[in-house]
Amino acid sequence: MFTPSIAAIPPLLESWFLSNQRPLPWRIGYDPYHVWVSEVMLQQTRMEVVLRYFPRFIDRFPSVETLAAAADAEVLAMWSGLGYYRRARMLLEGARAVVIERGGRIPRDAGALRSIPGVGRYTAGAIASIAFEEKEPIVEGNVRRVGSRLAAIESPLGSGELDQKVWRLAEELIVHSASSRNLNQGLMELGALVCRVGVPECASCPLTGHCLAYQTGAPENFPRKGAKKLTRSLRIPLYLIADPQKGVLMRKEEGELMRGMFHLPHGNNLLLGGCMLLDDVDGKVIGSFGHTITNRRIRFELILFDQFPDRIGEDGAEYEWIHPSELASKPHPSYVQKALKLAGLI
Repeated sequence: MFTPSIAAIPPLLESWFLSNQRPLPWRIGYDPYHVWVSEVMLQQTRMEVVLRYFPRFIDRFPSVETLAAAADAEVLAMWSGLGYYRRARMLLEGARAVVIERGGRIPRDAGALRSIPGVGRYTAGAIASIAFEEKEPIVEGNVRRVGSRLAAIESPLGSGELDQKVWRLAEELIVHSASSRNLNQGLMELGALVCRVGVPECASCPLTGHCLAYQTGAPENFPRKGAKKLTRSLRIPLYLIADPQKGVLMRKEEGELMRGMFHLPHGNNLLLGGCMLLDDVDGKVIGSFGHTITNRRIRFELILFDQFPDRIGEDGAEYEWIHPSELASKPHPSYVQKALKLAGLI
């Protein structure tokens, strides 16, 4: 699959990483718990966003024991704005399993790590290699891109075939590493800083002499593009019902994706108490804003009502008046903050 010497790559990449690594907070001491939290946060979330949330999360939950002892709602509140809230629930479930079953000790073995709820192959490999220097490979978005270019893999992005080939390459590389911590982080750092999406900065790359995509003269053509994902455009009315004394009316969701999160009422009609109580009440449109969730492009239209129902909760749902100053302590999706900012409430 790969013609240049596999053994030559790790020392070059490890040396490059030691000279070019970013000063990230979880790299201070490589505490296994910190590495675990950072890896979960970084899944499908940009680095600059994680860097805002990680210190606050660790300040509040400085150890696996404090996280395990926390209430679900408090953890979700600290996660609010990071998105993909199932990650927070699985991290909490995993922390509780570590405390109950392992006395709070995070295992170093990748096999044992994968037995923890919410820890898959990548996360187990990341914790084992980065926190404990175990020779375990990892493949995530940056590594996938670097690997596909190093070996000029023709399989398209998003295909199982590409993943299998990059995992095999990562397995071969880790065998020749002096430090699995530096090698694996080097692969990710190279993808983030040099071998980026689009046109890579090959002049700054330590691996051009071993990169088959570079030898083709068009490294930007790798990884090959996969089938384009369809996006859905949605327009959703969003209701702002505010009481100067009580705050803003919010509904606690029960669905799988957003369970336990507080949302502003939304949809084509506001259903409270089993009746569409605002059907005959004119609301004032105060603006709109965009919001993206995976492949959904949402345009929220914010509608302000100066009248509000007095039969809250008769439909079986849980509603709560939440003052904007209390929002930080309540689990909520990031669009709620966007709406309250648009309304001038925060």
